[in-house]
Amino acid sequence: MSGVVKITDLEKQLLSRVDQDDLIEVDKVKRYIAIIKQIRKLQTVINKDGVMTTTVNASQEFIKTNPAINELNKLTKTLISLENSIKFSMPYENVETKDAEKDNDEPKVSDLY
Repeated sequence: MSGVVKITDLEKQLLSRVDQDDLIEVDKVKRYIAIIKQIRKLQTVINKDGVMTTTVNASQEFIKTNPAINELNKLTKTLISLENSIKFSMPYENVETKDAEKDNDEPKVSDLY
């Protein structure tokens, strides 16, 4: 898979992994998506204007960090915190299968031939 993940696809996947009857979790996913949209807007501005910006103040001119970077960092921290609070439901089968394979040291039938 290459390129940018579509927000609609991300939202569908996230919503499929939470309890649809739990309105708090659904709201968290909606807020998560809203933050993703803001992050993408900030990234676009940073890409356009650059990491450093020139500020003119009367007769002074100086270069400083693009203020969008600070906002991007704040939103990223909020996004991670929100992501950790969402109660995702993982398919039981996948977790069990992976754990069982790690604990099993015996050779498989295919290894013997």
